[in-house]
Amino acid sequence: MSGSILVTGATGNIGYHVVLELAAKKEKIRVAVRNPKKEKETFAGLEVDLVEFDFLNPDTYEKALEGVKKVFLIRPPQLAKPKQEMQPFINLLIQKKIEQIVFVSLMGVEKNPIVPHRKIEDMIRESGIAYTFLRPGFFMQNLNTTHREDIAVRNELFMPVGFAKTSFIDTRDIASVAAVCLTEDGHLWRSYTLTGNKAIDYYEVAEILSKTLERKIEYKNPGIFEFRRTIIKRGTKKEFANVMTMLYVLTRLGTAEKVTSEVEKILRRPPISFEQYAKDYQNDWSEETCFFHM
Repeated sequence: MSGSILVTGATGNIGYHVVLELAAKKEKIRVAVRNPKKEKETFAGLEVDLVEFDFLNPDTYEKALEGVKKVFLIRPPQLAKPKQEMQPFINLLIQKKIEQIVFVSLMGVEKNPIVPHRKIEDMIRESGIAYTFLRPGFFMQNLNTTHREDIAVRNELFMPVGFAKTSFIDTRDIASVAAVCLTEDGHLWRSYTLTGNKAIDYYEVAEILSKTLERKIEYKNPGIFEFRRTIIKRGTKKEFANVMTMLYVLTRLGTAEKVTSEVEKILRRPPISFEQYAKDYQNDWSEETCFFHM
C-alpha cells in the first residue's frame, strides 16, 4: 500500500495500540487528534504524522485525508447522532476513494438496529467502501478506567449483573486484530465478533483481582435502581449513567456471555487472559495512583 492509514480515536485504549502495532509494521500512519501540539509527547519516538481532526468540524477533514488510503474508525462515545455527526465524514471517504474502513462496532449489533454502532455499520455498507467490522465484547480496560475508583478506593466491583458471565476482551487484542485487518489480505467485507477465550462472572473477577492486588476486592451486585442512583451520586452524569445501566441490564440477561475463536484465528495466538490483564494493569488500582490521576 502506498498511501497512509488514518487512525481515529488514537489517544484511546484501542486506537493508541493500533498506532503502536502499525508503527511496528513500518506502515505510514496519520494520527487524527483534536490538538496535535498537545498530543505530540504522547506519540514521541514514533514515526507518525499528527493531524488535527474533529468529526464535528468538517473543515478538518480534507487535510486529515491527504494521501490516506485506509481508515481505522472509532465512534467517539459522546457522538450519539451518526447521521448528523459522522455521515459527512463518510461521504468524503467515498469521494476520496478510500480502499477500506476498519470500524470498531459492538458485539450483538447485528440484532440491535437502535444503537449508534449499528447505524454507522449501515452507513458504511451503503457507502460501497470495503469494510471490516470488529464487534468486541466488554472491554477489560473498563475496569481500570470507568470503574477504577471503585476498585482502587472502595475495594469493590459495583455492577448490577447478578451471576451473569462476560467474555471480557483486552483492548490490546482488538488493536492487534485491527492492525492485521488493515495490513493483510482476506479481511474485506468481513465482520468479526471478538471476545476473550472464556466467559467469567463478577465473583470470579473479584477473586482474580483480590489475588493479583493482594487485598480483598468485593463484588457488591447492587439492584439496578440502586446502581443508577449510586453512580449518579458519585459523580457520573445522568446520560452516561443511563447508558451504563442499560448495558448492565443487558449483561444481566446473558447477552455478554458469547465466546468466539476469531481473535485466535486472526492473531494465531490465544487472546490475552483476564489474569494477565489484571497483572499488567495492577498499578492502576493503587489508591495513590488513582488520586494522582483524578
